[in-house]
Amino acid sequence: GQGRTFARAVVAGVKDILSMKRTSIAFALIISLLSLAAAGFNGCGKSNTITSITVTPADPYLAKDTEQQLFVTAHFSDGMNLIFWTQVTWQSSDPEVATVSSNGRVSAVNDGIAVITATDIAHPSITASVTVSVTDLTIDPAVATISAGTSTQQFTAKALFSGATTSIAPKDLTTLVSWASFSTAIAEISNVTPSHGIATAVSAGTTTITATYVA
Repeated sequence: GQGRTFARAVVAGVKDILSMKRTSIAFALIISLLSLAAAGFNGCGKSNTITSITVTPADPYLAKDTEQQLFVTAHFSDGMNLIFWTQVTWQSSDPEVATVSSNGRVSAVNDGIAVITATDIAHPSITASVTVSVTDLTIDPAVATISAGTSTQQFTAKALFSGATTSIAPKDLTTLVSWASFSTAIAEISNVTPSHGIATAVSAGTTTITATYVA
């Protein structure tokens, strides 16, 4: 991630770490289920086929040179859902903004917006997409003075596409970021609806307010 304070806050690209312990029997069972589900299978005289897929996280924001892992959930006609579905191909609408690997890992290249699409291998008509925004995150105002115990200050976080090849309007992320004060003894800031980004002075002094976006 890239650390920024005041005018520029923190945009965090979180690496998801999955720790799974499986017995050999459980692992074999999972592989068997995935293989059967990929082609559709019959059970109790009823055909069970994949009907749709979804991609998460939905519409993430990334800082340039960070990464984000995307995941697919497969939905079947009998109501069953399989998470971490891997029987898909991945494609980016604009590799100059964001690329995507064969396992769904997105790399942010330049400011802008790219649509990342997953397509089921066995059923090419079944697709799902998310919009990835590669952006700088800024805080407004950059500097503020608050009277201790008597006033508050609303801070807003915006995604700015300053390096984008085409003009893209800033997006308000005030309610989507996590706000923090380096010194809560001087000023506190809210992460609770509907007061996201509202800072309250506690005592005299100076503190730094940061906003972190985590997909």
